[in-house]
Amino acid sequence: MMFRYIAGILTALLFIGSVFGLLYIFDQYGYIDLKPRVLFSLSRIPGWEEVTEAYKLGLDNREHLLNRQQELDKKQEELAKKEKEIEAEQQLLLEKTIEFQEKEEALEYERRKASAEFSRMEANKAVSNTANEKEKYETAARLLESMSPAIAGENLIKMPFEMGVSVLSLLEPRKAGKILESIPPEKSALYMEKISTN
Repeated sequence: MMFRYIAGILTALLFIGSVFGLLYIFDQYGYIDLKPRVLFSLSRIPGWEEVTEAYKLGLDNREHLLNRQQELDKKQEELAKKEKEIEAEQQLLLEKTIEFQEKEEALEYERRKASAEFSRMEANKAVSNTANEKEKYETAARLLESMSPAIAGENLIKMPFEMGVSVLSLLEPRKAGKILESIPPEKSALYMEKISTN
């Protein structure tokens, strides 16, 4: 008799467990929604009255939280995109800076090269001018030598003073002395003083 009683209880428990298991499976696959019914049943138990409201509030908040999460994900994607854009702009700026520095260095090199070339040309010009002046002074000295001392003196006075000094220093001292004797003494003294200091 006891065995039948225990077997009956076990059979009832197996039947109830099978029913709950089947309902759980249907709930999991979305054929039925047990949560509201179960929660409604639980809310009838004293002290559990707020279970249904808490569940509904949780569902409402879940939707709100899901929306907020989607917004946050979208903002994070936008931030990541902006960060990539900023990185690309920084890379471009770095490349432009390097390019600018290279151009500046090339310009500085060209500037130095042009300055050196200009200095060389100026030096050549100065040497050429010095050679031309020397040749000019030598020609003037030959001309003065071929003239009489009086005419040579007149031409000497017409020359710029420094040129006259240079020309006189190229002449033989005897011929230069005769030319200086033919010009006024105050001018002759100036020429003599300048020649003696050179």
